[in-house]
Amino acid sequence: MQITVQKYGGKSVATISRIKQVAKKIVKRQKSGEKLVVVVSAMSDTTDRLLEFAKLVSPNPPERELDMLLTAGERISMALLSMAIWCNGGRAISFTGSQSGIITDDNHTRARIVEIRANRIIEELNNDKIVIVAGFQGVSGRREITTLGRGGSDTTAVALACALGADVCEIYSDVDGIYSADPKKIKGARHIDEIDYETLFDMTFFGAKVVHSRAVEMARKFGVKLVLASSMKEGNYTMVKSKSLEGAKFIAVSSHPEIYWIEATLPRESFRNVVRKLDELRTNLRNPSVTVENENIRLSFWILPDQLPEVDKLIRDTGRNTFRIYDAGLVAASGYGIAHSAEAIVLITEILEKNAIPYHHIGTTNQSVFIILPKDFVGPAEKVLHKRLIAEGEKL
Repeated sequence: MQITVQKYGGKSVATISRIKQVAKKIVKRQKSGEKLVVVVSAMSDTTDRLLEFAKLVSPNPPERELDMLLTAGERISMALLSMAIWCNGGRAISFTGSQSGIITDDNHTRARIVEIRANRIIEELNNDKIVIVAGFQGVSGRREITTLGRGGSDTTAVALACALGADVCEIYSDVDGIYSADPKKIKGARHIDEIDYETLFDMTFFGAKVVHSRAVEMARKFGVKLVLASSMKEGNYTMVKSKSLEGAKFIAVSSHPEIYWIEATLPRESFRNVVRKLDELRTNLRNPSVTVENENIRLSFWILPDQLPEVDKLIRDTGRNTFRIYDAGLVAASGYGIAHSAEAIVLITEILEKNAIPYHHIGTTNQSVFIILPKDFVGPAEKVLHKRLIAEGEKL
């Protein structure tokens, strides 16, 4: 059975007219002979509005009740899309995460998928129905409704593609794939037709918005073929492949306009405990660095703004420690073979210093060089690095 998993983001289903457009495309694809499983996000801004309602009722709402509330957004989208498909001559059925057999652990607001029991989905595909699945959600072993946190709908789509043995997972948004920078911010940003999993992971990890890094990592791990495209216009798309090109070359620049860079000096006896507790909180310790200093351990990492309150409290509660928190921004230049090129860091520091752009920390991954710098310099740094590294093609 040839199965295609599609995922439509919030902007793709933001209005009734867009839902109708998506429904027409889906029915057309089904009539060509494909078996379709379609994952949907909540309509644009719905999740934010529901969070605002929760905050009006309670300054610190219970996470279980938040999950019950937030999953309503995707349920609205799935039901409306299913109705629109029937109206266009297709046959569809909508499932919540629990009805789809998406089993998670017990962590509310940031659950992880542990198993997918896709029997109902397969049964309905065999009945020639299009299966619409609410993204971002599942059910725990205790039969509690859970949400998957950031990138939850992307993760739902890739996980289903893996469980169903789908031929491809297509991620649709309002952008026709990956660009060398955010085209809304950088004039002359170039469309990228093909990219490998590792470079795409870095780009999304460091701020590119088309697909979530968590879904990219899952796709790489299980060999799920990804296509990134626009639901609003046909033409360009980005194909994700398994191998990168040889040699060293920058292909894209991405950014986070606000992050927090944390430097904590902890007693050795409390270091492991702190890291374990951070993991229990599902805190993404981004690019951690560990240095031994006599009887202490110095831990440096960065986090996104919404993680600051719990991280700050945890570190303070450890007692005997010193730490500094920098309100900063981040810019990253990603490409092929960056970790093997000593020239990459040299070139980037030269560009930053020539343009009087200060920075606090520079680090590397296999595919990227990332810079922690004052927030006000994120935009200028992104523009000048794109100009020199991508537009002008500065060689390494």
